[in-house]
Amino acid sequence: MAIAMMVLNVYAKNLEVTIVPAGSTSDTTQDVIVKLQYRNTGQKKINIVKWYLPGKELYDPLFKITCNNVPVEYLGPMIKRVKASAKDVIPLAPGKIISTVVALSSAYDMSKTCDYSIQYNMQSDLIIFSDDQTLETIPDEPIDNLESEIQSNNIQLPIKGRPNKQHNQNQIMTIHKRAATLNFVSCTDNNTIDLINAVSWALKYANESFNYLNNIISGTTRYRTWFGTYSSTNRNTGEKLFALKNTWHKKQWR
Repeated sequence: MAIAMMVLNVYAKNLEVTIVPAGSTSDTTQDVIVKLQYRNTGQKKINIVKWYLPGKELYDPLFKITCNNVPVEYLGPMIKRVKASAKDVIPLAPGKIISTVVALSSAYDMSKTCDYSIQYNMQSDLIIFSDDQTLETIPDEPIDNLESEIQSNNIQLPIKGRPNKQHNQNQIMTIHKRAATLNFVSCTDNNTIDLINAVSWALKYANESFNYLNNIISGTTRYRTWFGTYSSTNRNTGEKLFALKNTWHKKQWR
């Protein structure tokens, strides 16, 4: 096991990962996209597990992302897989490059407008495949220079918040669950159904309004229509009012 890890770590040192922006960061109707590039800087072939060279859609949390230094949640799918075999790899010859584009905002919660820090960050034993033949080709490398993680450059991007489909679906499910836990007193079945539907819609509107106010930093047409002249104090007051949605499920309905 120790020799196998040494092999992986040596090859990780020769696998250079680079990310660059590849789309608009201001058009909120588009995904935030980066180009992910693997380059073999060593003298021997590196076998990359193909699961970690994704298409546009992510199935693993390959990136470490923060929003104003706060970690951003990964919302994409998490695939449970069997151990990789030789048929699950993409060979990368010395000096060669392979790349793909990845839609980050489809898998990470980028609903807030802020300065995002983005970096590829994964364990080398997940990315690089080794078998018995690989163990015989370990380069002569000092132990101090071995790498257990593969990290890319870190890019900083000012990004306008945009909706995330999975995040929205999770919120809708939470709203329906909360509405269904209300306490009803002396209500007919039809009354109960009507109240659950009404509260679900009210929570949905309050949630959307809270998120909208949480993401603006200046007066917008929508803000001025509802609240008048913009100020951070007025915006914070509005946020607090819409945040009362978190206490509605404690009410009794008659």
